[in-house]
Amino acid sequence: MTIEQLTSLEERTIALAGIFQNCHQVQQLATTGKIDTYYLDIAVKAILNTSPENTLSIFQGIPGIRDGLNIIQQQLGHSKSPRDTELTRYSISVLFLANKLLKNPDMLKQLSNGIEKAQNQVEHFGDDHTNIYANLGGLYSDTISQLNPRIMVSGEPEILNNPDNANKIRTLLLSSIRSAVLWQQLGGSRWQLLLKRKKIVSIAKELS
Repeated sequence: MTIEQLTSLEERTIALAGIFQNCHQVQQLATTGKIDTYYLDIAVKAILNTSPENTLSIFQGIPGIRDGLNIIQQQLGHSKSPRDTELTRYSISVLFLANKLLKNPDMLKQLSNGIEKAQNQVEHFGDDHTNIYANLGGLYSDTISQLNPRIMVSGEPEILNNPDNANKIRTLLLSSIRSAVLWQQLGGSRWQLLLKRKKIVSIAKELS
């Protein structure tokens, strides 16, 4: 699928899927200590890909965003299973913080510089190295974590207190912010979620 085949609402749906997918991975890691390394890799690549060919390439194609597309259907559709309120809370917080970030040029510059540093680091370590997570996690702490209200991640204390897990969680949150900024840059808004909800769910189903 190429950018020419995507409508503006399809692009926004993909960006929204990125938010849900990363927040879901945060949940999984914080509560079970386990994570899907494929989607963690996608999250890192999404942060580092600052000059994407198109919206879909940010997530390495449909396979890289499929979990998020499925979650859109569960969270926004008329599913018989109850919606995940914690996941909704994370996602709303991410959208709110992304909006604040876009109004903070100094922090945007700080993020840009930090991501450029991480891009250089990947050339030496690869994008799944502990140092990359530490770098991106530290960047999140120095920037997004300074905005209020902070995202409070719920989970098992022994998992959250593990430095490697903490860095991966912050990396995933940073990637979710990247998706939320993309959502807004593509014209996404709270009203879009309300007024285009059924269409977004339909698109998520078609794309997945």
